[in-house]
Amino acid sequence: MPLELKIGLDAITSYKRLSYTPWHAIAEFVDNSTQNYFDHKVELDAAWASNKETLNVSIVYEKDLDGGFLRVSDNALGMSYEELERALHVALPPANTSGRSKYGMGLKTSACWIGNEWTVKTKRLGETVEHSITVNVEKIASGENELPYTRIEGRPAEDHYTIVEIKNHNQKFHGRTQGKIKDFLRSMYREDFRNNVLTLEWQGSTLSWEELDDKLLDAADGSKYKKNFDFLVDGKRVYGWVGILRRGSRADAGFSVIHFGRVIKGWPDSWRPQKLYGQLQGSNDLVNQRLVGEIHLDEFDVTHTKDDILWLGDQEEEVEKGLLANCANYKEYAKEYRKSQDDQRGPNELETSAAIDELKKELMSPEMVDEIQLDESLPPKEVIAEAVGRITRSVVETRVETLRADVGGIAVKLYIDGDMSPNDPYVLTDSTRSSEIVVIVNTAHPYWGQIEGTEGALNYFRHCTYDAIAEWQAHRKSSALDPNTIKLLKDRLLRVPFKIEEHAGEERPTSSQVVDDPSSSVN
Repeated sequence: MPLELKIGLDAITSYKRLSYTPWHAIAEFVDNSTQNYFDHKVELDAAWASNKETLNVSIVYEKDLDGGFLRVSDNALGMSYEELERALHVALPPANTSGRSKYGMGLKTSACWIGNEWTVKTKRLGETVEHSITVNVEKIASGENELPYTRIEGRPAEDHYTIVEIKNHNQKFHGRTQGKIKDFLRSMYREDFRNNVLTLEWQGSTLSWEELDDKLLDAADGSKYKKNFDFLVDGKRVYGWVGILRRGSRADAGFSVIHFGRVIKGWPDSWRPQKLYGQLQGSNDLVNQRLVGEIHLDEFDVTHTKDDILWLGDQEEEVEKGLLANCANYKEYAKEYRKSQDDQRGPNELETSAAIDELKKELMSPEMVDEIQLDESLPPKEVIAEAVGRITRSVVETRVETLRADVGGIAVKLYIDGDMSPNDPYVLTDSTRSSEIVVIVNTAHPYWGQIEGTEGALNYFRHCTYDAIAEWQAHRKSSALDPNTIKLLKDRLLRVPFKIEEHAGEERPTSSQVVDDPSSSVN
């Protein structure tokens, strides 16, 4: 008797474990809406002509309504009963597999990832019937696969829409996540905004994309440092543009990967191919702050969640080689060109002012006044030293250091420990040994929660580590740990990253060695 592969209805519950991000899950619905427009462009343009409308997709989210509520509505063509039936068929590819709705899975997987109950209400242009179905994930998993269906007759033939509503969410999207959803969506659909084919609304606000051309470096002839590239990998077309930012900004730099007009991976989480940017996801050098571009990979496959390219064989390496061949001169010029007033790695004036205002609020807060005026005698320094030493020994004896660096014969050991108490010090250091420096960062401390991103963590680790090294140096140079001496020594350490960059720049070519004439660039 032959064996069969059977997939049970309870497989639907596994969709909530897919590796979606909130913005990529929501983008599945926008993909369906935009692809529906592209498939029926002639009909829809004719229907909208009198009112000068375009495709509109509106997204509304309420985290505290119905256990979490999301509505995505559009004015695309809508679906007939047969089309709705096909859309609910798991893994049945759409009629057009060359666009954004490639796998025929997005509606089901993203809706189930977001929540446990969802409804689709739709009406097709030219028909007079509205169709509505409700999916309860837990009921389907238990074997009830017949969906509640409602049919409403007598709708105006000129109406057309699809509305997806999802309730009882698996997770809530809080303030910061909602901000990221907004940023990613406006980046993802930049091509549609450029072509004036989509109005995309998030929480009632119309999203838009700010082009980078005004931020690009100007060449001597007045053109921009921006040029096209176009090459083949495995017979598949790879094309796009590369440019150099006038002011260094790691946030803006990197490549956005575009697949059928939709950004798969890009700002604010841009792709940094290693052959162009160096180490994985790049460092904070000038290339990683200045080199920017877009790359179209329409003929390559994408991952199931449409958040990256599904590279086959050596495709990724060959694409990177092609990019390096086409962009090497811009990479070298990005390394060489630097003016201190153009380097924006530091905060700008507005950010500095905002930070000062925030610091002023902290300093003048009742909590700070209480802390400073607290008339509480400190334990003797011997007691403090014993307590710190006990915690330090406990960490060092039970854990492997997170980082070890041998610096001129001195072993610098950094421990990142999240199992300490929130009441323990934010950092513990031992700089008393002649050949070893120990730094323990307590990530259970409340302040750790204030740190954002790689750069924030890097600078925090720098300050904790350089404090310890400066203390070690002060021990060696003076018997007393004078605060001003430690500040002077730490100041020198904080200048090391800049010196590394300066010395690396001395080996790089001058601007005269940039072989491409930027006057051939794209404006």
